[in-house]
Amino acid sequence: MPRFSTLGLTAAVAALGLAMGAAVMSPATAAPTYTILHTFNGVDGNGPQGALLQDLKGNLIGETIFGGTLGFGNIYAVSSDGSVFNSIYSFANSPDGASPMGGLRNFIGDVQLLGNDVGVAQTGGTNGLGTVFASDLSGHETTLHNFAGGAFGDGDTPSGRLLYWLPNNSYYGTTLGGGSGNESGTVYRISANGSSYNVVHVFTGPDGAGPLDGLQYGGDGNFYGVTSGGGANGNGTVFRISPSGAFKVIYSFSASGAVDGSLPEGVLASDFKGNLYGITNQGGLGGVGTIFTIRTSGAGFKTLYAFTGGTDGGNPQASLTLGITDCEHSLDTAAGQRAFAADLNSSWHGGGAPSGILYGTASTGGAGGGTVFSYNVSTKAFTVLYAFTGGLDGGTPLGKLLVSLDGNIYGTTNAGGASNAGVVFKISGGSGHVLRRSFVVPHTYR
Repeated sequence: MPRFSTLGLTAAVAALGLAMGAAVMSPATAAPTYTILHTFNGVDGNGPQGALLQDLKGNLIGETIFGGTLGFGNIYAVSSDGSVFNSIYSFANSPDGASPMGGLRNFIGDVQLLGNDVGVAQTGGTNGLGTVFASDLSGHETTLHNFAGGAFGDGDTPSGRLLYWLPNNSYYGTTLGGGSGNESGTVYRISANGSSYNVVHVFTGPDGAGPLDGLQYGGDGNFYGVTSGGGANGNGTVFRISPSGAFKVIYSFSASGAVDGSLPEGVLASDFKGNLYGITNQGGLGGVGTIFTIRTSGAGFKTLYAFTGGTDGGNPQASLTLGITDCEHSLDTAAGQRAFAADLNSSWHGGGAPSGILYGTASTGGAGGGTVFSYNVSTKAFTVLYAFTGGLDGGTPLGKLLVSLDGNIYGTTNAGGASNAGVVFKISGGSGHVLRRSFVVPHTYR
């Protein structure tokens, strides 16, 4: 049976019956190099936040929560070398929404391939409580859902990135508030075309409150997430929820947060071996946040790293990204096809074996404006890849990093730059991998 090395982009393309180039990565030794690709000026966006999406030409697609021509945020695209920038869509507050955040989601994951990209606006819309929207990236936006909140029970203030689930062709997301009862937030499901919306879980406080970001697929048929508050001790939770809504808290952060941390944020990273990785914004031995791991069963919680707030950074807010290496799947076996289906819902690009290296950002510390860092799960080595000054180079990174198939790391800062409106940046040589070769995969997913 034919087998081939592949990354998530190849998996996605093959799954759609297309032939497309795949990338194989090998270790790199070059020291990290930091490059600013774009500096925002307000009119073209202000305050980029959330995950970047990358299209097949290498262009980076993101959102700003403010600015744009109307001042309510925008969707933008910038080439991977920074030579071309386009503001794709500016939000008008009503009826389309305002302050888009979390990052767009194509059903492939971090790769923009076919169809519309779906995201959330945290405020605005017809009720002022946020929207779910779809963008064709050519300037057209469609509102899929307007949150009503209150007695309607659908939630309000949608938070974080959506997760696509192939079996029911739907996206899953969270709201920071709303839901019946004490309005501590919800988990919801919306069909890809917006025709169906359902709340699958309402947070009550003891089971968590205030999820600040989206869900992650754990490789076991369930989704996993965190709440920033609530739980047994009020400092947040890690939870498991099935696509149909079966819910369980698998960890409650301690009352003091002195060791395990408090205020967990971001989307969890998953290695599909039953390990989840996340961050807390506060707590830990240094009081300014941690990196932690936990099994999908709820066992084995461990603090991997405690930030000091010094040169290493502090107060991480963005989701971790799990690096990628070579991986093999056979499309001619049922097991290989199931692996591809699982790959579509990963925390990295949707495929490739996890490298065991986590990439993330800290919003404070470093040289005054936060840091970009890596953490090697095997060796326990923590490395600062770049320390922001908060000046022209940017500051306060709040978005999930994109570890690209081209071997570079891409990200944004929420502030800094010439207009203090944020920047898009690239770090070369920091991912530990470079593009070694590419080839065409003609197989068809069945």
